[in-house]
Amino acid sequence: SSGKRKSYTVEYKKAIVEESWGKNVVQFCKEKMLDHRLVQKWRAEYTNLSEKVESGMAKKRKIGCGRQPMYTELESLVSEWVADRRAKTLVVTRAEIQEYALAVLPQFDISPEQFKASQHWVDNFLERNDLSLRRSTTLFRLEDAEIVKRALAYKKFVDDIDFSKYSLCNMIAMDEIAVFMGQAAQTTIDRGASSVYVPSTAYESARVTCILTIRLDGTKATPLLIAKGKKEKIERVSGIYVLETEKAWATQDVINLMLPLVMRGNKRGMLIWDAASTHRAKTMKNFLHERRIDQIMIPAGMTLSRLNKPFKDYLRVEINDYIENRMERNVRGNFVKPRLPEIVNWVKNSWNKI
Repeated sequence: SSGKRKSYTVEYKKAIVEESWGKNVVQFCKEKMLDHRLVQKWRAEYTNLSEKVESGMAKKRKIGCGRQPMYTELESLVSEWVADRRAKTLVVTRAEIQEYALAVLPQFDISPEQFKASQHWVDNFLERNDLSLRRSTTLFRLEDAEIVKRALAYKKFVDDIDFSKYSLCNMIAMDEIAVFMGQAAQTTIDRGASSVYVPSTAYESARVTCILTIRLDGTKATPLLIAKGKKEKIERVSGIYVLETEKAWATQDVINLMLPLVMRGNKRGMLIWDAASTHRAKTMKNFLHERRIDQIMIPAGMTLSRLNKPFKDYLRVEINDYIENRMERNVRGNFVKPRLPEIVNWVKNSWNKI
């Protein structure tokens, strides 16, 4: 047998002791290939072993055990540098940590031959300082406490509004949704394949914008589809409004054209939408004020999900159906970009299903 000393976990020691109860220790240890003196020692420590397992300390080393970092002062300085940059919301990369550590070596009389700032060192440095590589979060991934805070403030604001001066048919919720022509479903049932191909229109970056509106009396307004083009006037195509603009974006000018189509009469109106920069612009506020339209802005980090998500789900079904049954290829074998009437049908059918 090897002369190398073996290491046993606390759970293993406890289990061996419990298994040895009522048995001949010498014979039991022969079967387990253990030194009987070791097992007797574990028996004497059984109470302590049990307490460690129950307290969750079974796998933890004693304080001070293990190899200690060789350059603690250097690591302390690097850790402070990372904290300072993040306090300023600056990006910190692994490469920058390595570069900074090497740059401050002379302060500690450490030569580059002694300290290489290797990837292995970076891994250990991050772990020792409770750091990790994180993906940037957006406003839509707020902390729970912040979401609750905003939601309560929003509720208080809404509760203070006198809704008696509005007609339900003139209180509308509006959302602007980007419709990508290759936005088909990306999941499928398959059998154990290492790679899964899902066909698309090959126009994933091609986009139009759709403005969806629903009144608080439960009726849906006709959607507006904004496509790239030069007509710049609203037309009714197959039951929905279509507007061609240079960028196919829901700009302030587009919204100015859209609102008279959904607001009924000259009565005071209420517009409920998100806090996009276009909606918060002073010119937009003036435009709404002149037309006696008040607005409620949904706080950043929240959305009209009951309007947005089902529409997109139905839209993916429409695109999948197009890919399977109507998608065309040109003479070179490339997919032909979906025509505007096809996209109009996607939007119309998806909206009708809500």
